[in-house]
Amino acid sequence: MAQAFELNTTISNLRDLTASDLSPYDAVYLGNVTCRLYEGNLLERLHDLREAIAIVKGRGQKAYVSTYAAPRNDTLPQLRKVVAVAVENGADAVEVHNLGVMKIIHEAHPDLAIHIGGFANVYTDIGALVLKRYGAVRITPNYELSLEEIGEIYRQVGLPMELLVHGKMPLGISDYCWLLEYEQAWGMTCPTLCRQDLFLKQGDWAMKSIGKGVMSGKDVCLLEHLKRLMTEGHACFRIEAATESPAYRLEIGRIYREALEAALAGRDGLKGRWWDTIRRHARIGLCNGFYFGTSGMAYHGVRYPSADTAEVERSGVGQ
Repeated sequence: MAQAFELNTTISNLRDLTASDLSPYDAVYLGNVTCRLYEGNLLERLHDLREAIAIVKGRGQKAYVSTYAAPRNDTLPQLRKVVAVAVENGADAVEVHNLGVMKIIHEAHPDLAIHIGGFANVYTDIGALVLKRYGAVRITPNYELSLEEIGEIYRQVGLPMELLVHGKMPLGISDYCWLLEYEQAWGMTCPTLCRQDLFLKQGDWAMKSIGKGVMSGKDVCLLEHLKRLMTEGHACFRIEAATESPAYRLEIGRIYREALEAALAGRDGLKGRWWDTIRRHARIGLCNGFYFGTSGMAYHGVRYPSADTAEVERSGVGQ
């Protein structure tokens, strides 16, 4: 019987993979999409990538190989090698954010499943249909889209939409790492710099810097809305944990696993004790991203409207 949903997460390097208990997950995206210099990036270490694929598949999970969010021409030879390793070692899909990379894969490996990543900026059903024509079997829509907009694309295109249900929301990517300017002042060098918890804050507003990437400061949390997502036909869910700790991956993953199984059985299943764990891992607070058509900073709860720590951001939207 086919699995009714998939819960997946992201791992950047072999060290994080071997240090993490990923038993709550059905699949793992391998590789850091933001920077070639990220410590131990699986996309730059082909031997490690081979081992990582073997580990994930040996655990009975699906192994997806990511590719860079903003590749330049000089990155393409390496990405060709990465895709070849993915194919040779039985990876279940490759995640693509770039049309050029998609063309390379489509021509060289026409049978390889392609997942479209969030940095591909899919905003419309017409755009999604073009990607489907080139072999896309799953799409992560742009993070700014509401659930209504995502649902419309899903109905028009007929491909699964992958939704970020928990974790920092990717907001932007740059080829320049501004953290390098602080190496001397902080006494810390690349690639150690971007492994720190660095938040840009002004008042209640915050974003997390990971060097060449910027993410939301708050953790997106759709725990209270899983039943709605499944009712609307969604079945692919990601916990974004590329820069999080092994404890985060395990504890948040366990909560969502249990909550999704309850939602699949038609039960609410929410447990009050879960919020202590979720708040402990959400240093800045919780939000719903843009799923309800409002500010990405707001938290719209159903049974737990006060789950977020920022009272000013609470509302009844999404109930």
